[in-house]
Amino acid sequence: MPTYYIETYGCWLNKADSALIEEDLGKMGYVKVDDPVKADLIVINTCAVREDSEARELKAIERYYRLGKRLVVAGCLTKARPSEIVKIAPNAQLLTPNAVENAARVLQGSEEPSERTMARIPQFNGIGHIYVVPIQVGCLGNCTYCVVKYTRGGMGWVRSADLGMVKEYVAKAVAKGAREIYLTGQEVSAYGKDKGYDLVDLLESILKGVDGRYLIRLGMLEPLELERIIHRLIDVIKSDWRVYRFFHIPVQSGSNRVLRLMRRKYDVDLFKWEVNLIRRSFPTTFIATDIIVGHPGESEEDFEESVRLVKDLSIDKVHVARYSPRPFTEAAYMRQIPDQVKKQRSSILSKVALEVAYSRNLQYVGGVYEGIVSSVGFRGKGLMVRLMDYRPVVVEKGFLGSFTKVKVTDATPINLVGEVLE
Repeated sequence: MPTYYIETYGCWLNKADSALIEEDLGKMGYVKVDDPVKADLIVINTCAVREDSEARELKAIERYYRLGKRLVVAGCLTKARPSEIVKIAPNAQLLTPNAVENAARVLQGSEEPSERTMARIPQFNGIGHIYVVPIQVGCLGNCTYCVVKYTRGGMGWVRSADLGMVKEYVAKAVAKGAREIYLTGQEVSAYGKDKGYDLVDLLESILKGVDGRYLIRLGMLEPLELERIIHRLIDVIKSDWRVYRFFHIPVQSGSNRVLRLMRRKYDVDLFKWEVNLIRRSFPTTFIATDIIVGHPGESEEDFEESVRLVKDLSIDKVHVARYSPRPFTEAAYMRQIPDQVKKQRSSILSKVALEVAYSRNLQYVGGVYEGIVSSVGFRGKGLMVRLMDYRPVVVEKGFLGSFTKVKVTDATPINLVGEVLE
């Protein structure tokens, strides 16, 4: 039987797309292997959000092309850098993000669709216990730095998966052993805007209609869209333990002036209000955010506002991104900040974020908490338990997918350390 190897870069939505590709390859008779040398077909699913990731992916494409196998390059880089891909891998087949719903047809030579409809989501394959469910694509924003609005689509529109279909697939997955359900998308908080319902309606439908022991993890919640649903969302999460008390809310900058330059549609006060409301609502919760440093026009004072924001709100995890110009974006044509300045700001903010995270994590030491054994630990050491707020605890033993009770014995800026009690 023909074999394939797949390598995925980027976000959870990309991982869900890879699941769709794998599903179609299975229907075409392909068998998955873990070694590209042994594969008849190699698939590289790419990300175009950051310049450093792009460089790694292009090197991987060149390396795999030299193996002389059939090569398929999928994902956002096929829209952002198609000429670069063709230059280093002339015979590679490109599979854009819009085409993953029809991967089998496209791989067999049919024409690519012009847009993605979300009429299809991957089914749980019974391997492992985590089920990643793409519930929407598209974005209601039009940020100056973002390339994804061109590679995946967006800029004011959303395509949502049918609520009933998502519920049905989740029910089947739980019946087959799925214990963590990751609802993902470009802008999860905008789910259902094109359908007449919203993310809270979907969450309620799953929780009321799908029996079983499982945990739902919500994807990225854009501040302005979150504002519409935050009170109802908090009420639903309070009423059912099966939703992680985890909120990923990307603020991108602590400066209102920079937010306007970025063309974000909210101010810092809204983000502060949301974080404080969530913290008042739950005894323990995990707040993650994204901050870009060195966006064109960011002054030293603007940067200091971002640093103060992380300190004042005690953000649990900050994804610090050093701005890099992306093709087709407005910010790429603005006056750029020197790389050395961006590097310095990134280093400062990363250090502050780790100090704040460590302070937050220390509060858990000595406590006993419920969680689920979610994955292998960092760098393959031990296992990772996720507490009910998604905070990671490294333990020595356990069974993947099992609910457990742990005592936290130590903390680092990245994770907690503990021991399984039962």
